Order: sequence, then structure tokens, then C-alpha cells
Amino acid sequence: MRHFLLFLLLAAPARGTELSLTLRAAEESALAVSNQYRAARLSAEAAAAAARAADSPLYPRFSLEGSLRYFEVVPAITMPAALGGSRPLGDNWNYSLGPSAYWTLFDGGALRSGREAAVKTAAARSAEAENVRRQALLRARGAYFQLQLALERVYLIGENLQLSLSQLKDISLGAKAGARSRLDEIRARQETLARRRDFLRARAELSAELREFGFLTGLDLPAGASLPTDSRLAGRDYGEGQEAELFIRAEPYTEILRRLLPAASGTLEKALPSVRAAGNSAQAQRALASGYKAGRLPRLALGARSSLDYPNGPNLYSFVQNSASLSLNLPLFEKGRSAEKERESGLNAEAAAEKKSEAALLSEKDYKKNLDAYNALLAEQSINIAAVDDAGEASGLAYDAYKAGGGTWLDVESANLKELQAKTLAATANAEILIRLAVLDSLNGSVK
Repeated sequence: MRHFLLFLLLAAPARGTELSLTLRAAEESALAVSNQYRAARLSAEAAAAAARAADSPLYPRFSLEGSLRYFEVVPAITMPAALGGSRPLGDNWNYSLGPSAYWTLFDGGALRSGREAAVKTAAARSAEAENVRRQALLRARGAYFQLQLALERVYLIGENLQLSLSQLKDISLGAKAGARSRLDEIRARQETLARRRDFLRARAELSAELREFGFLTGLDLPAGASLPTDSRLAGRDYGEGQEAELFIRAEPYTEILRRLLPAASGTLEKALPSVRAAGNSAQAQRALASGYKAGRLPRLALGARSSLDYPNGPNLYSFVQNSASLSLNLPLFEKGRSAEKERESGLNAEAAAEKKSEAALLSEKDYKKNLDAYNALLAEQSINIAAVDDAGEASGLAYDAYKAGGGTWLDVESANLKELQAKTLAATANAEILIRLAVLDSLNGSVK
């Protein structure tokens, strides 16, 4: 089972299975199953570990060192017989064991530059992981809003189909009684058939959105996912193969809007993750360039050692040897390696700086574009709401006029269709508003 516990499944034998989906659960599950986000987070943790490791060369290094050697030929010194004759200058076996300490006193700042590069690289990886997290959340939100819109379309067409069925029943009864024409009955049946077809297509589109949503969130879809329907239509009898096994319930639009609405009054985050990532990468490359430049300078290192050695020259016994050393290393020829590596890092720093500028400009453009679109949608939605009210009233009046003999069935059909279109436009605008708010939320740093 994948992250199935984040969703609620309610068994309802009388009307199939109900699947209740929430935006918060969708976000959490999308992060949990995102391989890209997990990879980015692991990369950030690895870079943080490398940064901690890069700090250690700045401090003295202590170690236990030992050696054991065997010499087949031991040099000897020839002495007069009166002085004991020939005498070996050591032993076949030699060993040395003891603690040692090393500390780099001066290297032109190469080690510090390496540490700075590692720290900035870790910061860049962390920013990249945050950017991936926001993108994963944005995709999950977009999929949820599209699923919500598909549900609303199914519901609206289902309601319209219910109305068509009711009107068809009235007209059929009227036609049998001679109060309505056969042509009106046929036209009413044609409209009902058209709504049935629209209803099936809307449910198929809902199934496609549900599977896309399941892919992004790791949801294991239950039976009946091929033609699900909105839970608000449960218990309705549409007949002719319109029965559903899976009923889906989403959060109310107003609840989600209340959560995301503050994003519209926020401001663009000054240092978005994508901008921070590119900026830290540029600083890391500059630090590497400084390190390669320092590598051409002298390096001075201090060493100290206390060991137990054997033998003590020609004297075959162990002794304690304390020693100190001061070493100097100055590169004389390396065929331009350090200079070219410095140039490489410098160019990479310039490239990363350009990416930072581009990311900042793109973020500002996206923020303004989505804010403009959001404001335009608000203005449009006020028109849509008025259109829905008028279309609903017109639909009722047209049917009342038809029943009273003051109108034609074409007027009723046209009014019904306009009401459905007006409601669908309003539902589409609602989904677009939420999508714009989600983008603004990811760009002003309030996304959690």
C-alpha cells in the first residue's frame, strides 16, 4: 500500500464507495512519493556532510602511525679483532610506532577557500531541494484543482441531465395526452440524449484527472475509477448504464480559497530558492577559483611525532624518539593546471551569476503575470456570477412560459444550455483562480 492512509475511503454498500480527498493530504502525499524531491533532499544532506568534512583540514590532525620492515641485508662495519671484529649496524627487523600531529600553518588560504566552496555548495543544494519541494506542491495543487473542476463539471451536467429527464417525462406525458406535440417530445429526448453523452464524457474526463492525481500523490485507486462521479450525485437514478461504483468528494471551494487567499496580498519573495541556488553556486565557484590560485603559493606545514623505535642504530633495543618537522612546498611546474582550473571556476561563477539574474527576472515576470491574471479573473467572476443568476432565472421562466403555451421548446432547450454554460464558466474561473493563487503562494514564500 502506498500513501493510502492520507485519504479517507468510506464503504457505502447502497451507493458504492466514497473517496474523500483533501488538499492538505494531497500535498503531504505528493511530497512523500516524489522521487525528485527525495533525490534533491538527499543531495542537500550529502552536500551538508561534505561542508562539515571540509572544516576539519583547518585544524591539527592527530594520528597513530606505525611501520614494520624487514631488511635482508644489514650493513656492517669492520672493526679490528681487538675491538670485537665486524659489527652489524642494525637488525633485520625494524619497527616504529607512535602518535603524530600535523598542522598546516600557511597555504595561501587554499583550505579556507575549499571550506567556503563546500559551505556554499551545501547552501545551493538546500535551496534546490526547497525549489523542488515547492514545485512538487504546486503540481499536486494543480492536479487537485483540475480534479475539483472535473468533479464540478460532472455535478453540473448531472444536475442538468436530471432536469432534462424531468422535463422529458412531463412532455412525454403531455404528448400522450395530446397537449404536447410529438416534435417537442423528440426534441426533449434529443436534449436528454445529448446530456447523457456529456455526462459520460465528463465522467471519463474525471477518471483521467483522478488517475493523474493518483500518479502525483501515490493514491491507489479503488474499483470504479474508470467512470467515477461526484458524491453529491449519489442516490440519483440516471439509468441506461449511468450507474457509478465510485463517488468522489472534494473539499469545498470556499475552504481552499480561504487558505490561499492571503497569497494575493503578499509580495514577491526577494530570494526565491531558484535565485538562492544560483547565487550560492556562483559563490562556491568563486571560492574554488581562490583555492586554485592559492595552490600556486608556498605551503608550510608543522609536524610533531613521538614514537617507539627499534633498533637504535647498532644497538639492538627499543627507544623513544621525539621529533618535530617544518616542511615547505612550493609548486614550480605543473603545466598551467592551477591557472586553468582557476579560470574554469571563474567562468562557472560567471555562468551561475547569469543564471541567478535570469531566475530573478523570470520569477518577477511570473509573479506579475499571475497577479494580473488573478485580478482579471476576479473581475470576470463577478460577471460570471451575474450571468449564472440570470441564466438560472431565464431557464425557469422559459419552461414556465412553455408550459403556459407562450413559448417553444427550442427556447427551453436554449435556456437550459445557457444555464449549464454559465455555471461551467464560473466553475472554470474558480479553478483558474485557485491555480493562480497557488502560483503566487509559491512565489511569495508563504507555501508550507
